[in-house]
Amino acid sequence: MLCREVQNYISAAKGLPFFYVIGDEDYCSVLEELKQADISVVRMSEFCLKDDKFPSVDELVDYFRTSDVDYRDNKFVVIGLGEYLALRGSAVADKELRRLRNTTLGNARAILLLRGVSSQAAKIIRDDNKMVEQQRAYISNNLLTNVSVTNMPEDVGLVVQTGIKYLLRAFEDGAIGNVYTSTSLVLDNALFPLFTLSGAYSVVKYIVGDFELDSGLGTEEQWKRLLKDLNKCSKDIRAVFDKYGIDERLIDDLCLAVSGLEYRNWLVFLYLKLNAKQIQNYYLKLVIDETLNFEDFKTNLMVKITEFSHQDRYFRLLYDERKKLLRNFPEEDIAVFVKTNEIDPDESIYRLTDNTLLEKKTIVKWVVSNGISEAIAYVYPALDEYLKKYIFDCPVLSDELTEYFDLYKKQKVSNHISDEFIKLVEKYADGISYAQLPTRDNAIKAVSSKNNAFLYWIDSLGVEYLSYITALAKKKGLSIHTDIVRSDLPTITSINKQFYEQWMGGKKYKEEQLDNIKHKDKGGYFFTDDEDPIHIPAELEVIEKALNTAAMELGMHNCKSFIIASDHGASRLAVIKKQEVPYETDTKGEHSGRCCKSFDGCDVPYKVEENGYIILSDYGRFRGSRPANVEVHGGASLEEIVVPVITLTLKKQVGVKITVMHSDDITADRHDGVTLNLYISDVESPDNISLVIEDKPYQAKSEDATHFTFALTDIKRAKMKPYTADVFDGSDLIGSVSFKVKGKTATIKDDFDFGDEF
Repeated sequence: MLCREVQNYISAAKGLPFFYVIGDEDYCSVLEELKQADISVVRMSEFCLKDDKFPSVDELVDYFRTSDVDYRDNKFVVIGLGEYLALRGSAVADKELRRLRNTTLGNARAILLLRGVSSQAAKIIRDDNKMVEQQRAYISNNLLTNVSVTNMPEDVGLVVQTGIKYLLRAFEDGAIGNVYTSTSLVLDNALFPLFTLSGAYSVVKYIVGDFELDSGLGTEEQWKRLLKDLNKCSKDIRAVFDKYGIDERLIDDLCLAVSGLEYRNWLVFLYLKLNAKQIQNYYLKLVIDETLNFEDFKTNLMVKITEFSHQDRYFRLLYDERKKLLRNFPEEDIAVFVKTNEIDPDESIYRLTDNTLLEKKTIVKWVVSNGISEAIAYVYPALDEYLKKYIFDCPVLSDELTEYFDLYKKQKVSNHISDEFIKLVEKYADGISYAQLPTRDNAIKAVSSKNNAFLYWIDSLGVEYLSYITALAKKKGLSIHTDIVRSDLPTITSINKQFYEQWMGGKKYKEEQLDNIKHKDKGGYFFTDDEDPIHIPAELEVIEKALNTAAMELGMHNCKSFIIASDHGASRLAVIKKQEVPYETDTKGEHSGRCCKSFDGCDVPYKVEENGYIILSDYGRFRGSRPANVEVHGGASLEEIVVPVITLTLKKQVGVKITVMHSDDITADRHDGVTLNLYISDVESPDNISLVIEDKPYQAKSEDATHFTFALTDIKRAKMKPYTADVFDGSDLIGSVSFKVKGKTATIKDDFDFGDEF
C-alpha cells in the first residue's frame, strides 16, 4: 500500500517534485503500486538523445512542464533517474537533486523514485524542512542497493544492446546484482561498484571465474575467439574444451595437439595451463609452469631439459618423461633442441634420445668427438646393443673374431683406426685364418625343411651386427641360431649371389637398402659431405626392419624358420684409412679399388688371388676406381669376408625362470675360483648352456634337465658389487642373473658365533 505522503502528494497539485528514496527490496513493489494508482511511468532512458549518450535532465523537466494541464492526468513516476545520477557520481547527483528539489513543474505531479543515491537524497531532505512540511519526500526503511556494473567492449558479443540507454532501461526494470553494459562514456565516479573490462581477455577472466592466467598467454584475437566460444557454450570453459576434443588424453599425442599456431593448438596450451596441477608428466608440468606465452610453448618443450645437469637427482625422471612426450615430434622441431643442446658438450650426450634420426646422428657425431659414453645405454639403446661385445661360438677362430670385431665396431663408431688394429688387420691378411671357416653356400644348403623356410638376403650384412640382432631376437621372443661363415672372394655380389639364385625352398626376399647406404649414391650418404659415420643409425634401422619381418612371418606361421643371410660384409675402416697412394695395377681397380682383375707381377704386400681377381686384404686400394661413399666391399678384410647365416624360429611359449641356487653361499676360492649353480626351468639345448660375465663366456655342465653348474675358475676374489651374467641357451639370450661372491675367510667368520665375549 502506498505511503501516506505519496497519497497526499498525488491528491493535490504541488508544482514541485516528490523525492521517494528507496532500495532494492521495495523498488518493484512500490513501482507496481504506483502503476495501479494510475500514475504514468516516465523512463529516464527515454531522454537519451542517442543510445550511448547521457539522458538530459532539462529535457525531463520540459516534458513535465509541457504535459497536459489537466492535473487529473498528469501524475508521473520517474524511474531510472536515481541510477543515472549514481552512474554520474556523488557531485553530479547532489547538484541535480538540489536543482530538481526546487524545479517547478506546473500542474504536473512527478514522483522521483530514487534508487542508488539514498545518501545524497536523504541529506537534501534533511537540509530542507519545507520538503518534509510539504510532504514532498519519503525515505524507505531499507535503502540497500546491491547493484554493480561491468562495462565491456562492444565487440566481445556479451551485450546485445549497447549504450547507456539500455543500461538505464535494465535498472528501470528493477535489475539488481551485476549488470553488463557496453558504453564508451566515462563512469569513473560511479557510486555503484564498476568493473571496466578493456579487452576480450578481461571479459573471459571475468565470466569464467577463478581464471588466474595472464593475458600474455594469448593474443587479442585468440581471446576474442575464446570469448565467442564461451558465449556459445553457456560461458562454461570446460564445454569449450569438449567442443574441440581437448582432454587429458591429448598427452598421448602431444605433437598433434600442439603443432601449429592455430586456435585449437592455443586452446590445448590454455587447457594445460588451467590444469597444470593435475598433469602427471613431471616434465610437461615443469614446462607448462614456466612457459609464459603460447609462442614459446613448443620451444620450451624441446629445450627445457638443457637446463638440467645429468647429475641432478630428478634428471632421469625428467628425461624419460620428456622422451615419451616428444616421441612423435618431427625432426624440424627437434632441431631447435639439438642446436641448443650443443652449448655444453660435456652434458649434451645425456639429453639426446633415439626418437629421431637427427638425434641418432648427433649421438654418433658426439661419440666421434668425445668417445664412447655410458650414456649411450639409455640415450640410444640400439647403438649400445650394436657396440656390445659379441662372443663368437664357432668351431674355429672364436676368440680371434670376438677380439677383432669388438675393436672394429668401436673404431667404426669412433671414426678412428689405431695402429694396433692395423697390425691386427695385417695379421689376418694372409687369407689362411678365415679359410678355416665354412662357406656360406654350404650353410644355406644345410638348412632343414627349406620348403618351410623364408630366405631373407640382406646385402652387405657382416657379423658386426650380431650383438644387435641377438638383442632384437630376444625382445621379439625369437629363438636364434647363428652359423659363422665366409664369403667367396672377391667379396662382390656377382660372385656371392648363387645361394639366393639357387634357393629351392620357400619364400625369399632381397633387402638392398643396407648395401645402398654403404656405397651407393641412392643411399644418401657421402664421405665427402660428412666424414663422421652418421650412416650407422640407418643401418640399424634396416636390421630392425628385418627382425620385424621375421617376427611377423613366423608369428603368422607363414614359415617355420626365417633365414637371414648375406653375400658379403663391408669395411668402414678401409674408407677412413684414406690411403693416399693407391697401389699401381695393370688392370683397372674395381669396387673402390679393393680388387682388380688378375695380372702378372703384382707385388702389393697384402693380397690374395681367387676367381681371377687380386683382392687386397689390408686397407689399401688399386688405382682406377672412385673412392667409396661411406663403406666398401670387394676386399679380403675380415669384416668384408665373414658373414652370418642366422636361423630364427619361434620360441616355445614357455616363460623361462632362472634362479641362482644357494645364492647366500657363493664363495671365491683363491685356487679353484667360484662354482655357480643355476636352475633353468626350460631349455632347448641342455648341452649348450653358457654364461657371459664381463665379456667372458663360461660353458655349463648339465646336472639334469634343469640344473646347471658353472666353473668360474678365474673369479678368485670377493667383490662388493654383484656380478651380472647373461644366460644363453645355444645362441639364444634367455635372461640375466646377478649374484654376490663372498671371500672364503669372511664366510668362515660369519659361520662362527663369538657369543658375547667381545
